[in-house]
Amino acid sequence: MGQRHGRTHILCRRCGRNAYHVQWERCAACAYPRASRRRYNWSVKAIKRRRTGTGRCRYLKVVNRRIANHFKTPRA
Repeated sequence: MGQRHGRTHILCRRCGRNAYHVQWERCAACAYPRASRRRYNWSVKAIKRRRTGTGRCRYLKVVNRRIANHFKTPRA
């Protein structure tokens, strides 16, 4: 086998995880450069880790506030 000094995986451009295979040119986490993201229903936990609500939700916070106020626009 020999000594293993190389890097098999590097950082992925799309998902940011250290899962991009250098030789195969394919991300093990998100399947970059494939257009559709890697997602399997047999791993529900993995889907939950990536879905809406795991980040900052900058726009969603604004929309929720506007819904509560019935989309009223500010008066001058």
